[in-house]
Amino acid sequence: MKRIPRCSCLPILAVLAACGGSSTGPADVVDASEVDYSVIVPPIDVLYPDAPADDGGTVDPGPGDPGGTDEGDATPADTGNDPGGFVYACTPLAVESCVTACGSAGMRKCLKTWGPCLPPEEFCGNCVDDDCDGLINEGCGTVEQCEPPKVECPVALIDVAEGTGAFTNDTLHLSGEGSYAQSGTVTKWAWSVQAPAGAAGAFAPSAADAKPTFLVDAAGQYLFQLDVWDDAGTKSCVPALAAITVDTFPPQPPQVGCSDGTREGFVDQVAYPQIAGCSGAWERPGITPATVVPTCGLKAGNSGTNAAGTGCSAPDLCATGWHVCNGWSEVAQKSPTGCAGATPPDAKPKSLLFALRQPSKSNSVCGADGDGTNDVFGCGNLGTGLGPDKKCGPLDRVLASMQPNSCGFNEAEPNLGPWECKGNDGSDLREGANVTKKACQGASCQYDGAPIGPSDKGGVLCCRD
Repeated sequence: MKRIPRCSCLPILAVLAACGGSSTGPADVVDASEVDYSVIVPPIDVLYPDAPADDGGTVDPGPGDPGGTDEGDATPADTGNDPGGFVYACTPLAVESCVTACGSAGMRKCLKTWGPCLPPEEFCGNCVDDDCDGLINEGCGTVEQCEPPKVECPVALIDVAEGTGAFTNDTLHLSGEGSYAQSGTVTKWAWSVQAPAGAAGAFAPSAADAKPTFLVDAAGQYLFQLDVWDDAGTKSCVPALAAITVDTFPPQPPQVGCSDGTREGFVDQVAYPQIAGCSGAWERPGITPATVVPTCGLKAGNSGTNAAGTGCSAPDLCATGWHVCNGWSEVAQKSPTGCAGATPPDAKPKSLLFALRQPSKSNSVCGADGDGTNDVFGCGNLGTGLGPDKKCGPLDRVLASMQPNSCGFNEAEPNLGPWECKGNDGSDLREGANVTKKACQGASCQYDGAPIGPSDKGGVLCCRD
């Protein structure tokens, strides 16, 4: 079939009227046959904003609500209205209609920010490039002949040796050598990528090479883009895009991952076989230090035999063969959607935090092993929102206080929740070493009209060994 360059577009307003969607401008495009519509991941270091505050029930203005942050934390603690949080750009995992860069009616998905607008499959017989791959009516058999548009710009094309799928820590071999000019030759290439939050790969030897490689170190979907120029300095009218879905290596069958046999976060075991949110209580302090180990034989959990967490530590919430996730980089490797999907769709606002081992010295900035035990980090909808300046990859929540003996977030602590960060002087710089979930025994706390016990309002993030 004759190649038709991708410069023929439907009027944007006409497509919007047809699909009932909205758009703020032309969106990225990619061959729909190469895309997993269920997993679309935003760019590196994308903002993970906080959800709008609910009415929060009865707000306790006591010591659990100091109204600020610890001496090193720039993120305000909660006062019932969550003044230091961000506002979600969209509802995580929601899908809406949009307009693609070639004018067709596409769909986009939200992981706390809107992902790229993905075109539909090619519709036969309308003489339009619906799937934005540069061809009209491809794969349609015998249909009416369409007049190709006249173009003068070069055409960018991407080839990926590994195809459309890969595993974490694979090296992709990209090529733009198939790109061509209408007259003359292609002399310049410029690559870019939209990658999962926390991904650290780079084009080698450079983004200007015709055949670079790229290491994919985080799970999720990568969208590679290529622009080219010909020897007259003319740029391609539309960039070429290629979508690559990266799964965690090694692949694993579904498993609960929580010691009590039920998971409350990342609840779809098929979609998330290597990470789980496990609710429950523990009374032994700490989650960040490597010295925190199971102490009650993995008998903890909100539906287990020891829901009160008596004698338990945070790792007791994880099943055999699982462990408390070690830092944001492990979450990036084992969740294809980052923290989006950690809370079920029906979860009430400020109801769940799943914490992990994440070192930090100050300012709620994520660090490396040995960097300190400041603050408690995790995924969920309880806690102050984490922006990209905190360098926490996909993590979206933190408990951070400016006063001793507090976690710094009102709805997490008594009398609204069971999280406590007690440790006397200086404990506001060591929340990760002091945190427990043992308050509210006997469902003695209350939030939004419901009784709250020690195993409520979340627990830990467990990752597969």
